[in-house]
Amino acid sequence: MKKFLVAALASFMIASTVNAEVRTYEGSDEYIMSEFETIDVAKQRAKQKAERAAQEKAGVFIESNTEVVNMMVTKDEIRTMTGGILKIVDVQYDLKPLADGKSLIVRATVKADIDSDDINKWLNRDSGERSDLVAQNIELQKAIAEQDAQIAELKRQLADKPKEAEKISEQFAAEDKIFLSNQQLAESSKLYYNGDLQGAIALCTRAIELNPNNATAYSIRGAIYYRLGDFNGAIADLNRAIALNPNEYRNFYNRGLAHVKLNDFRKAADDFGGAIQLNPNDADSYYNRAVCRQRLGDYYGSQEDLNRARALGYRG
Repeated sequence: MKKFLVAALASFMIASTVNAEVRTYEGSDEYIMSEFETIDVAKQRAKQKAERAAQEKAGVFIESNTEVVNMMVTKDEIRTMTGGILKIVDVQYDLKPLADGKSLIVRATVKADIDSDDINKWLNRDSGERSDLVAQNIELQKAIAEQDAQIAELKRQLADKPKEAEKISEQFAAEDKIFLSNQQLAESSKLYYNGDLQGAIALCTRAIELNPNNATAYSIRGAIYYRLGDFNGAIADLNRAIALNPNEYRNFYNRGLAHVKLNDFRKAADDFGGAIQLNPNDADSYYNRAVCRQRLGDYYGSQEDLNRARALGYRG
């Protein structure tokens, strides 16, 4: 999401090549399916893990062939870039039953391509958009990790409390919907990354249908609405995201930007203040609140915020 005046992220560029280079990476991993899970979901879980393995290999290539200017490129930027440009070209599955007769090992192997031209397209994005994509990827990966941990806990409970199998099976079904919701978001993020904003919105909406409490889905869809110029739609989604997860500073920040577009500088200043409470070291929040306070006639407060932004490294 574009900021008023955003301090540029670290500048970095891929080592130049005469021709575009396409590299193929393979990743494999497995998922142990319980008796209460469906084979389709188990395959998707195994595929997710295998794709992550391929992304890690591709990320090493990107990082090793990237020249950094001024400061190191963060691991989060590398992961976001890799996830956005990695194209799955083939998926194979291998199924093996376990000795207990109830469980199944699902092994997935994916092949994926990376085109060096796509890396350069990332580098040519404006810093605000890159920052937004990185923040969204961090939030999504956190949600995926939390869901993985919950599935592991349910499997532990199933082993320790077999008499509660019926209740646990219902929890598995609920977690499957959360997983599928996050899968829709992962695909939505790829579409957003590659410029298909309407397609990304459709998948975010599908993610919300599967899990109406998916705060990340509202957060991402709100960011897309902002880029499409639907600032009221962005605010509505960010309101919901904040209600579901009041601890994510970027939702306050982005809602503040949308309020600015609607010339509501009072609400914008309040939102930037909320972002500062959650992330006191975010220079951009101080700078943008300074702009709002100046518009509201609070020149002393504006100067204080501007000084703080500069002290934190803002150079806009």
